[in-house]
Amino acid sequence: MPYAVSVRDRCMYSHSLKFGDAPAFRTGCTAVVDAKLQGPALTGDGVLCDILAAQKALKNVLDVLDHADLDTLPGLEGANTTVEVVAKFIFDAFVGEMNGAGAAKVTRVEIRVAESDVATASYYEENESGVL
Repeated sequence: MPYAVSVRDRCMYSHSLKFGDAPAFRTGCTAVVDAKLQGPALTGDGVLCDILAAQKALKNVLDVLDHADLDTLPGLEGANTTVEVVAKFIFDAFVGEMNGAGAAKVTRVEIRVAESDVATASYYEENESGVL
């Protein structure tokens, strides 16, 4: 896809993780989140999407997570909130915020969550008919 727009923001959260038979443990992080939108063409105004709308959408989503305990957050309660699970949660909320934002045909949206400078995970969906 020839066009892409990315926006970045961050939030802090805490949560519990459990892997296999090991005891659950609590942790927290400052997550840096990138939302990347891609598509094959621009609107008549020469943009793939309104970058301000994308920034606001990401901020609205991350405001829900910021300083939250993910274990008690609606939609995540009871989940093992790995970075992959968090990326999908952010994706769903971000796409919901962006729908109707006047974007061109956005055919791929990817959310990348960095929980540290060396550990990231992402979730994306791609559809030639349009994701937004």
